[in-house]
Amino acid sequence: MKSLRNSRRIRMETALWGEVQRVGEENARVLVEELSEDGLRFRCGQEISMRLMPSGRRAPGALHGVRVWMKFPLPGLQKPVEILCRLVFCRRFAQDSFRFDCEFDPQESLKQQRIEAFLRRRMESGELPEPEVGVA
Repeated sequence: MKSLRNSRRIRMETALWGEVQRVGEENARVLVEELSEDGLRFRCGQEISMRLMPSGRRAPGALHGVRVWMKFPLPGLQKPVEILCRLVFCRRFAQDSFRFDCEFDPQESLKQQRIEAFLRRRMESGELPEPEVGVA
């Protein structure tokens, strides 16, 4: 069950080049397209998507048990964020373009707080709309 503070989500569309790494494999460059308090969405090509899929899996859809390290810069912060995530869904966007939805690992609370603080600063400065109200 999610806490009440998550009943109002802050989301931000981004265009941040970052890196994804499945444990035990090489880093791959991806485009982080959306950032929220509890996860992110990135886009990549087919070759990278195949490396991220569970063993033998080729089709987009719900994903289970795939953990990755994400590394991406946030404007105004000196060090890039490096955070452990769980892949939850993959969508085919175009012939050679796939979007992955990720949730931040619950054990990464300090890094998650950095992201949340960044999003709140953006919202307070007027760069983001008020949080969405919805079901957590």
